[in-house]
Amino acid sequence: MKSDLKNTFTTYWEYMALQTACKKNIFDLIFAGKNTIKKLLVSENFNEAVLTDLIDALEQAKTLTVVKNKIILTTKGELLTEQHKDTLKYACIHWAEETMTAWQNLNYTLTTGKQAFKHIFKKPFFDYLAEDKNKLEGYHKAMNEYARDDYKNICEKHDFNIHNSIIDVGGSLGALIKIIAKNNVNLKCYLFELPEVATLIKNNNYKIINGNFFDNIPQVAEALIMSRIIHNWNNLKALQILKNVYKSLPKNGTLYIIENLTDKIEDKASLLSLNMHLITDSYERSLLEYNILLEKTNFKYIEYKKINELQYLIIYKKI
Repeated sequence: MKSDLKNTFTTYWEYMALQTACKKNIFDLIFAGKNTIKKLLVSENFNEAVLTDLIDALEQAKTLTVVKNKIILTTKGELLTEQHKDTLKYACIHWAEETMTAWQNLNYTLTTGKQAFKHIFKKPFFDYLAEDKNKLEGYHKAMNEYARDDYKNICEKHDFNIHNSIIDVGGSLGALIKIIAKNNVNLKCYLFELPEVATLIKNNNYKIINGNFFDNIPQVAEALIMSRIIHNWNNLKALQILKNVYKSLPKNGTLYIIENLTDKIEDKASLLSLNMHLITDSYERSLLEYNILLEKTNFKYIEYKKINELQYLIIYKKI
């Protein structure tokens, strides 16, 4: 028990080794043929002693192997390259940046109830991202990697073909709506995003509409879906978004919300919710809490469906 506890204290060491390797493109360099210590040193300004220890650490993390001085990526390591179709490179980078700094200041949020992120970086999280194109792109690439995996089977869980049209509001780089469009070829699909995010989207099979869901949402579809949007906002701002959602839908229109439900994932919900407190001045909610919010904007709860280990699809009707 004591040994396990001691090991827990330093688990971030391995993660930081992986994150640094991703950030410095070491997995990509190896993939491109820079597969020895010497070749890596020639291509980048690394310290040889530190690089050697880092490669050893990455081998211990089972992301690569070294055979006769030649570095070979494992399947796990290939997932951290830019080129892999299921890459997790940006997800790996993301959590060790500003988010980790916020977690190091959990004591501030614990004692004040206010978001540590804003306290440290002097701006709310999404305003902070908007001011730096590289950070904005990195964040959305990371979230896209999660969404791509989390929603890959969503059309097996629910039939979206019952609609003629659907709009994904705040859909980031479009992983969710791309999956829905691919599996429902007769469904008119739209994505609504901020202009600066929309410019990052490539290879889309849906129509993109620029805007801000705090201002208004276009009236183009009979169904609307929002994935992990509401959990980013406190109740006041969530209601502002939902009022605009209500205006955008026709009578009897369908609203789909994908969120973590604290009453369904009790063993994981507390850490997820702490992260929201730290970063966005919000928290993860239960199904009842979502229903209370939606009732305030005249939506009727229909049902929920589990779509993966953490997320649930909650279905409402406009009344």
